[in-house]
Amino acid sequence: MRRKSGRAFRLKDGIIAALILMMGTLIAAKLDGLGQERFSGRFYAVDGDTLSRSDERFRLVGVDAPELQQTCGRGERQWPCGAEAKAYLATLLKRDVVECSGNKRDRYKRRLVRCSVEGRDVAAQLVAAGFAVTTEYFLFSEEQTLAQSERAGIWSGPFMQPRDWRREHKAAEMDAPFAGFLSLVRHLLGW
Repeated sequence: MRRKSGRAFRLKDGIIAALILMMGTLIAAKLDGLGQERFSGRFYAVDGDTLSRSDERFRLVGVDAPELQQTCGRGERQWPCGAEAKAYLATLLKRDVVECSGNKRDRYKRRLVRCSVEGRDVAAQLVAAGFAVTTEYFLFSEEQTLAQSERAGIWSGPFMQPRDWRREHKAAEMDAPFAGFLSLVRHLLGW
């Protein structure tokens, strides 16, 4: 009787272990998707990356758009990139029924969602048009590279990352006592 080589046995075990790991990952991903709540209908733009429907707010996952009061450079001029990001999101939401899904909330109690219109991801369109930056390493990286190469939207000139703009302006608000109080109230109410 011939004895099987130990090497073939290890290779077979490795392949089986890899398949089991892959199957476990797929099952976990499917189970995570089961808890997703789905929302559809008419949504409205609150700013460049936040939507509303009825009394509820929704935050697009994986992107960060300029704040409403934020301006960006284009040549020697400044343009209202935050207001234009909101306007662009509003045009995307007017096309048809918006489909969103998500099961988590952020610290402002907004639902964290992925949304699509006519089968196209809303956040991906914002990034591709240059009205938002990606916050995830792989998510929307192709769209951001395209926007950068075409110098679209915020990439048309110098701009401050939205997170840096918020940090800088929050510090300035805290210098003025009344403005700091209003900022605290807005934070508590989720505005």
